[in-house]
Amino acid sequence: MLLREMAYVPVTLLRQYGSRAALRRFQLRRLNRFLAHANANVPYYRGTLPQLASTADLARVPLVTKAIMRATPNREFVADGVDTDACVAWSSSGTTGQRISGWHDMHAHDHHMAACVRRFFATRRYLPTDRLAHLKPFPMPPRLVEKAGLFRRHVILTTTPPAEWITGLLAYRPKVLIGYPVHLRELVRTMTDAQRAALREHLRLVLTESELLVPACRALLEEGFGVPVRDEYSAYETLNIYFECHLGGRHLAEDRVYVEILGEDGTVLPDGAEGQVVVTAFDERAMPLVRYALGDIGTIDAEPCRCGRRFRTMTLTSGRMNDAVVLPDGRKLFGDLFLGVAMHEPGVAEMYVRQDAAGTIRVFVVPDGSLPADAVVAGTQRTLQERAGAAIPLQLHLSDRIPLTAGGKGQLVVSEYAPALAVNRAD
Repeated sequence: MLLREMAYVPVTLLRQYGSRAALRRFQLRRLNRFLAHANANVPYYRGTLPQLASTADLARVPLVTKAIMRATPNREFVADGVDTDACVAWSSSGTTGQRISGWHDMHAHDHHMAACVRRFFATRRYLPTDRLAHLKPFPMPPRLVEKAGLFRRHVILTTTPPAEWITGLLAYRPKVLIGYPVHLRELVRTMTDAQRAALREHLRLVLTESELLVPACRALLEEGFGVPVRDEYSAYETLNIYFECHLGGRHLAEDRVYVEILGEDGTVLPDGAEGQVVVTAFDERAMPLVRYALGDIGTIDAEPCRCGRRFRTMTLTSGRMNDAVVLPDGRKLFGDLFLGVAMHEPGVAEMYVRQDAAGTIRVFVVPDGSLPADAVVAGTQRTLQERAGAAIPLQLHLSDRIPLTAGGKGQLVVSEYAPALAVNRAD
């Protein structure tokens, strides 16, 4: 509901500031209210959830993983009396192709949408009157506020050829461009120098979403578009998790999510330590998910951001926990290594990697046409071995394009190898 969403905007802007102690008290109240609701109304949790004396006590509650979600009828997670037709439906699919679906109640979704406004404001490069072009694999309905000339969004469908993306962008002349990194990389690679120069006449900011943004990709996009690139982290199940400010701090939306970082033994790690990301979106009432393990790897930063926001910052370090190949000696190679090679290896446009159940690693290289194919393959293999620091048992193949998920995202690394999946408690 637009009016409720608008009412939430000033609240979400103010909640960024204040003391950490006050924020912890706020989170504890909201978490206890959330747990009491799920305990009384959600079949999956009924009668099992405690009340917390401190936020740290949340660690006593078992995780909900994607494997559990797939094995449990989703109505078991829906609160009694909820009319799902009046909710916002969501659906996600992982590397297995098995969909997980659910619903957000309108209050929680409106709060999320209002919180997204601060994401734009935090960049200090966006005004509500600016034109925003959104590269998206599916259409998005226009919103009432756009009729007033505010938060205008022009969707460019990535299901069309890249040449049509460029035509649409140059005609629309956006000040802000938002999209998945895989599509933004394609734009940089496809546009001519003259087209990039024309786009830069108006463009002030690029925003990425959905996929992991590694430093090599950020550098390529900032050089290609000539403007700052700011990141966002969200999931269908929990909505926005962090947003990036003008100083580069990736701030957790701590007024609506509680984030934990877990070690391999399931214990909560201190700030600064790397582990799997677990999120509790405590605004949700239609389908509460307590301690939902997303399967991503990250760290909550130990030092506060210089911008003054009280929300902690975090960094996603290697993508999803099964977005890695496993070598015979047990070492893992994550997607950022392969993406780094793709960003800098001459003749390479894109790269993706598949490891089958037997452990065979196949690297697919999408050439950019500037070098002979055999030279691209030989150079890529040599560079991969150098970056890995050891011989990698792999097979190299040429490909036309990087494959996308049903949601239109690029999947750089997918492993079906049992040792890789065994450590992934979230998928």
